[in-house]
Amino acid sequence: MRRVSSLFVLFFLFVVFACAGTDVKTTPSASGQLAPDFTLSDQDGKMWKLSDAVKNHRAVVLAFYPKDDTKL
Repeated sequence: MRRVSSLFVLFFLFVVFACAGTDVKTTPSASGQLAPDFTLSDQDGKMWKLSDAVKNHRAVVLAFYPKDDTKL
């Protein structure tokens, strides 16, 4: 049991040190930039316009999910 625990600890340390050496690619944040006005339909077929949503609500969150609900 002690040998298995030692191997697990060594493997864990290897993974941690391997990940520590990788560079993290970051992209500049788009906060503070205005999004262009566009119109999209929701899951019920109702059309939504960004400028109308901003007028009616205090905040609007745009979330995009690549390959969400798609067949591979």
